Amino acid sequence: MAARPRIRKRAHFPPNLHEPRPGYYVWRDPRDGKTHVIGRVPAAQAIHEALEANLVVERGAVQRSLAERVSAGKETVAQLIEKMPTDGVKHSTVVARNGFDRVISNAIGHIECAALTTKDIADMLEAIKGKGTLAYAKKIRTRITTICTKGIALGWMDRNPAAVTEKIKHKVIRRRMTLAEFHAILAKAPEVADWLPNAMLLALVSGQDRSTVARWERTFVKGDVAVLQRSKTEVRIAIPTALRMDVIGMSLADVIVRCKSTGVVSKYLIHHLRSIGGTKRGDPVRLSTVSTAFAEARELAGIHGDDAPTFHEIRSLCKRLYMEQGGIDTKALLGHMSDAIADLYANNRGLEPIKVSINAA
Repeated sequence: MAARPRIRKRAHFPPNLHEPRPGYYVWRDPRDGKTHVIGRVPAAQAIHEALEANLVVERGAVQRSLAERVSAGKETVAQLIEKMPTDGVKHSTVVARNGFDRVISNAIGHIECAALTTKDIADMLEAIKGKGTLAYAKKIRTRITTICTKGIALGWMDRNPAAVTEKIKHKVIRRRMTLAEFHAILAKAPEVADWLPNAMLLALVSGQDRSTVARWERTFVKGDVAVLQRSKTEVRIAIPTALRMDVIGMSLADVIVRCKSTGVVSKYLIHHLRSIGGTKRGDPVRLSTVSTAFAEARELAGIHGDDAPTFHEIRSLCKRLYMEQGGIDTKALLGHMSDAIADLYANNRGLEPIKVSINAA
């Protein structure tokens, strides 16, 4: 069937320009058939805008040669994600990355690697940011940048379109913990879990993170030194048990003795003191249980809000207290390999004013 001839008055219209109603113009994108409104404008302006739009389409529709089309791969972003390495990566990290990969695959997994653009990635990130999850969007950007780097290494991509997307600035809203808040939570801890006070004190005096504290075995203490390996960074740390935090009047040896004096035989310093459900006496405490129990004790202590400090903030409090005490290598104690990370934990985020020291002559 022959195409319907143009109405004589519209015969001079450029391709894709339409006038569904007198004086009202639209332009239809030949690439996807989507209609864009030009509106009620003079015919000359509508023709000019349609010509410009057609030019954009023509420039973007550069045809590849037959050799280029045959040699070019059709691998998609979803297939590239399947190529991401997992050997030697910790299980918890793999689980977290799998979550990021699902989000990326759902958004742009169908796009061929060679055709992936910065706009595709930017649109995905903007959609995540639009939900108010800036921190998550920042992690997704980091992950897709790594994925694209892998694509370049495989020869599936010749550039990294994620690397030039706008960096996402996320302000940490969680505030630091004060010593007064620590004592208030510690006072309520026995009401939540009998092992929680020991976990808090061990974290405060040793400066170790939640996973290291929860998996601290008795055998880690050899003589007058506790030798630990942080699960996150695998950094090994040797801490003298004589390490003492003056402000609470306890040493690491004192806390270890307290942990061992529960009357329960256990491989771990932090352990359940009674059997509940599938949990037996002496079993280690789950990491999620540590966080949940601490949050419950914090609420009982009257410390509320979205910015309320978590168990991890005990680590920063430890560093700040030892820095004020003096004579302790807090960078080594916390297992930090760079000054930047060490300074991050030393930052009280405006909790207290900067103190000016005056040395008397």
